[in-house]
Amino acid sequence: MALKAPLAYETKHHLSYYECDATGHPSLSMLISMAVQVSEEHGNSLGLDTAAIQSYGGGWVITSYEGSFAAQQPINGEEVILGTRAIANNRFFALREFWIQSADRQVEYVRLTGLFVYMNLQTRHLMSIPQAVIEPYHGPEKKRLPRLAKARELKDVRFKNDYHVRFFDIDSNRHVNNARYFDWMQDPLGAEFLTHHQLKHMTMRYEKEVRYGQTVTSEISSPYRNENGELTTDHRIVVDGQLAAASTMIWYE
Repeated sequence: MALKAPLAYETKHHLSYYECDATGHPSLSMLISMAVQVSEEHGNSLGLDTAAIQSYGGGWVITSYEGSFAAQQPINGEEVILGTRAIANNRFFALREFWIQSADRQVEYVRLTGLFVYMNLQTRHLMSIPQAVIEPYHGPEKKRLPRLAKARELKDVRFKNDYHVRFFDIDSNRHVNNARYFDWMQDPLGAEFLTHHQLKHMTMRYEKEVRYGQTVTSEISSPYRNENGELTTDHRIVVDGQLAAASTMIWYE
């Protein structure tokens, strides 16, 4: 598909029933998966498929997200537009923006920003981003990248649940798919809350890799009002007593 702009790529996507939860709307994990999908398609269009990227010894790994969500969300069977563009990069980090819009572009359902690093697949350590991997996106190079908002510290645990990491939770980079964390984070809220509340804004930071066979503990705060009076919950994923991921979510009521 033709590029919308030098840094942008878009594609159409038809929502299927398996991408939607009981409310008839895509789950947060599926929205994140759609963002990953369009970024992969963008890379493929530039000759940077997974094999090409990994030929330099590493792969892209997300470290944090920040996103806003419209009160109106797409429904099962709807066609949407998935879009992405490179925002900026430096030696070690790359910022990418994502959006999901209605087919007529009258509604922007989701706007996300993601911060990525390039990780050595053998040592699991950070690598300098190879120029051949980043240059085709023509993103502006900056010494300091804009910072994404941080999750708030979780101070009181009201909801808690354990989850076993299955083989099917692992992706081609050989670590837990980054979208899976959102299922773990939201599930302990329960059907009643999730049916009657819709996500408005979220921040997410990945602190430590979760591996196959481990048990993760999802902990959530009591819902509270932030400084703007918005209903808010704080979330964290803990493995063996160590923080693996943290998120703050603001909800429509």
